[in-house]
Amino acid sequence: MSAGKAPGFTVKGNGGHVGEVRLASASNLAGFPFLRHAFTLRTGGVSVHPYDSLNLGFASGDLGESVGANRERAWQAVGLARPPLVPRQVHGDKVVVLDEGNREALFATPPEADAVVTRLVDAPLAVLTADCVPVILVDCRTPALGVAHAGWRGTVLNVTWKAALMMIEAFGSDPADMAAAIGPCISGECYEVGEDVREAFVRGLSYGSDVLKPSRDGKWLADLREANRRQLLDARIPVNAVSVCQWCTHCETKMFFSARRTGGKTGRMAAVAVLA
Repeated sequence: MSAGKAPGFTVKGNGGHVGEVRLASASNLAGFPFLRHAFTLRTGGVSVHPYDSLNLGFASGDLGESVGANRERAWQAVGLARPPLVPRQVHGDKVVVLDEGNREALFATPPEADAVVTRLVDAPLAVLTADCVPVILVDCRTPALGVAHAGWRGTVLNVTWKAALMMIEAFGSDPADMAAAIGPCISGECYEVGEDVREAFVRGLSYGSDVLKPSRDGKWLADLREANRRQLLDARIPVNAVSVCQWCTHCETKMFFSARRTGGKTGRMAAVAVLA
């Protein structure tokens, strides 16, 4: 997939010039007047190599003041009135419900979780990634939204399916009224894993074998995108309401951070959503 082109996703910005924050959006979510969402790219920040330049991850090893400045730029570009709730991600399957009762506490001390759902207005949510799968879920009728972060561990634990299920249970969301977008992540052609991960996929997912292909020297290629898409369909979200970004974070070096490409020393991007 060539830089700047991905079916169902668009980028606004001036091409990555210095100081320009570029944001990708999913066309299937862009039409909802009550929703503001974005997937950040790596350009437009103040961080220097290897975090250049819009690194949003405080735990990445970058200077804290740089990350703080980057976040301020990114949240302003998205149009947020306040910084989002960013959970402390641990590659697990915990889904947190943000409501009026815990709103103040969770924004003050973000919970340890890999997905958050809410129906509160002006309560932005975000997850951070650098190859892992970012997912934004929307209930068009309630309305309500959720964000999820899925690496291979979270994928095997069905965190995306559990986020959708939590919206159904907590808010009474009807899957027929839901839509979702899987943002930029590493492609199946670039995500090589060992036998331990293959076994985890086969044990944890009924379709685990379907999203694996043999590679070289006993290795396997795992398609995290497709695995998480299947989880959204398992939650009975209509297939035509799910968009999947085809940009590969590992391949598109000028657009995205990639932990796999850099051996882990890199920045983080954000998937952001708020009920406006």
